Amino acid sequence: MSNTILGLDKDKYKTILIKGGLFVLTIIATTLSGAELMFGRSFVYGDTLGWSEFAQGVSYAFPFLLFLTVHELGHYITARYYKVKVSLPTYIPMWLGFLTPLSIGTMGAFIKIQSLIKSKKEHFDIGIAGPLAGFVIAIFVLLYGFTHLPEPSYVFEIHPEFESFGADYAEEVYSMDTVLYKKDFTSTERYNYAYSADSIIHSTEFPSIRVGKNLLFLFFENYIVKDKDQYKIPNGYELMHYPWLFAGFLALLFTALNLLPIGQLDGGHVLYGLFGEKWHRQISEIAFVCFVFYAGLGVVSPYQEINDILI
Repeated sequence: MSNTILGLDKDKYKTILIKGGLFVLTIIATTLSGAELMFGRSFVYGDTLGWSEFAQGVSYAFPFLLFLTVHELGHYITARYYKVKVSLPTYIPMWLGFLTPLSIGTMGAFIKIQSLIKSKKEHFDIGIAGPLAGFVIAIFVLLYGFTHLPEPSYVFEIHPEFESFGADYAEEVYSMDTVLYKKDFTSTERYNYAYSADSIIHSTEFPSIRVGKNLLFLFFENYIVKDKDQYKIPNGYELMHYPWLFAGFLALLFTALNLLPIGQLDGGHVLYGLFGEKWHRQISEIAFVCFVFYAGLGVVSPYQEINDILI
């Protein structure tokens, strides 16, 4: 009996089939999540989305998966350059629309080093190649997003209840200190409560994510977006509905997290390449304790000024 299928070893054929299947599932999952984020509605409950909205979810899935793929290829190509045996990328689909209306469609991707890395230089180069390659893609994704901003009325198509407030809707809608969500409210009660003096909520059942400013966003907003288009820049609470901008934001976020000098993160590999095994372990443990301690202090909180997530 032949041990090959289509000229490939059976084990290799099985591996490619599994990885290819996971990649396809990740495309579907990110497209589902992208559509839900764009339209502020679910595929499962309420005013459900359909095939036309699903197709539009590609405008989020494409840039986000492009970032993930180029990131992993940065590691893969650099490893192959140093003749280090390495696996093809494995994608992890994660659409949670049946549990929560808010998911990004994937838990990322990874490659597996399958042979010995011979030097600290190789550790450093392989570790840093992914974040650098992904960062370049993130820049181009944001460049496209900020140079193709829709009219502000785009938000009113998603939140028609905001239209009565006009262009300055954010000052009215997101100006309160407390955000509450009452599932047992009727539509009328929810709307009235949303704009009462006590609280502010969306009149829909879909949560929002507030995205804060960062240096790159400020750069694009101030130097790339033309003066005549400044009014198109979205409010932080509505950025999730702008697929290219939100994909770019996630790309920056995951690149930053991945560069933390901890364990098997890319930052951990870079740290190992810089200082070797002994110092890598010590610095990594200190960094981990410091991050956990700082997080436990509660210095940064979504409730400092206004809530970062409407639930």
